[in-house]
Amino acid sequence: MRRKTLVAGVVAAAVMGAGFRDAPSPESAPLLGGRTIVIDPGHGGLDPGSLGLRTRECDLNLALAKRLGVWFRGAGAKVILTWSDPWQLPATRRLNVRQRVALINGSHAEVLIDIHCNAGGAYRGPQTFYWGGQASYTLAKMVQDELQDFTHTRRRVSRINQYVLRYARMPAINVEVGFITNPSEEGKLMDPTYQSQLTKRIFTGTERWFLHAPWPVSLHPEPTDMEMLRR
Repeated sequence: MRRKTLVAGVVAAAVMGAGFRDAPSPESAPLLGGRTIVIDPGHGGLDPGSLGLRTRECDLNLALAKRLGVWFRGAGAKVILTWSDPWQLPATRRLNVRQRVALINGSHAEVLIDIHCNAGGAYRGPQTFYWGGQASYTLAKMVQDELQDFTHTRRRVSRINQYVLRYARMPAINVEVGFITNPSEEGKLMDPTYQSQLTKRIFTGTERWFLHAPWPVSLHPEPTDMEMLRR
């Protein structure tokens, strides 16, 4: 019961206060009208992802995905979450991921944003990944620029060989929002105010990308050698 209570608390924090405080300004509301965004909270169900001292990755991923969806809906976009009830996900990880990719590609969305938490000791800072393609790189770069400005992290965009990104048929990024294994960062990720600020930056970077996407190819940023390295 204690774990279910904690899970409920983390997810509830994502939607509490997500009204006027989280709503984008009226000026931005028409900008994403008619756009479709698919948000994939990583892991879930019998796959908890990485574990922190106080919570599980899948619960934070879902909480942040729901809050991010509030921003996009406020800007007029249609938002599709790959899952919102962990007990409805398939039992096996392989089936879970394959069904998720089928849903993503069947959504006909223009953008995929995958939400994960990183793990690895007391490291800190969010990082945005992509698999391939100029559009995905540019989206990752614009989101990471916003996250760098917010958190002052020195982490840069990088490639990652991730199944969901590899097989998504639209520009796709994976935002590793922070290190759940760092107790200080885990505490921030559980905080509703921090969740609101963090997801606003992901939203803002994506909004910038939609404005930038029609520009000539020559005006799009090119990945550096370091950003082309694959994890």
